[in-house]
Amino acid sequence: MHMKAGLMSISVSAAILAACAQQQATDPAIIEVSETSPTPSSNQVKLAPPMTTIKPGASVTFSLDEAKPIASGANGTVTLTVNEGYPSGVLYLKASGGSGLNVFGAERLAQKDMASGTSHTWRIDYAADADGVYLINILATAEPEPGFKEMRAHSVRVKIGDWQTAQAKSQAARKTQTLPDGERATILEAQETVE
Repeated sequence: MHMKAGLMSISVSAAILAACAQQQATDPAIIEVSETSPTPSSNQVKLAPPMTTIKPGASVTFSLDEAKPIASGANGTVTLTVNEGYPSGVLYLKASGGSGLNVFGAERLAQKDMASGTSHTWRIDYAADADGVYLINILATAEPEPGFKEMRAHSVRVKIGDWQTAQAKSQAARKTQTLPDGERATILEAQETVE
């Protein structure tokens, strides 16, 4: 009796392995489904795309061509395309310069009517006196209806003067150490008072 049960489990396992070995490679997004009706037919089922994570906040995205480097002390301009997903309301845009970067002009603060379309252009003027890489900080506040606000932050990288040399000097000035695993780390001094 034990012999028959053992042979039966071996034959079932062999049948499963044989079926798996004969299975052909297919597109992972398409699965063949066969019906159990007397007429042989097959249908293709298309699966949904993989799940993506959506950032919380306003439905606003920014796009631009990379800003070309400008000379230190000169004025530069960057034009952004702001896309939003609201049928109505007002989009408030604010640009400010990071440390050492001056953002100026009438477009530093902008207001766009979201009922007029979902794509808007926005020009930002900037300047810096020292060579380096700077960030223009952007804050977009969408107000699709009074009292309801959503925000989105973004940064635009701009290069001034001989930015490669300035960036190399900045990195060389940092005190870095090589950790036992070979990775470079910046060690900062700190004081702690325990009471």
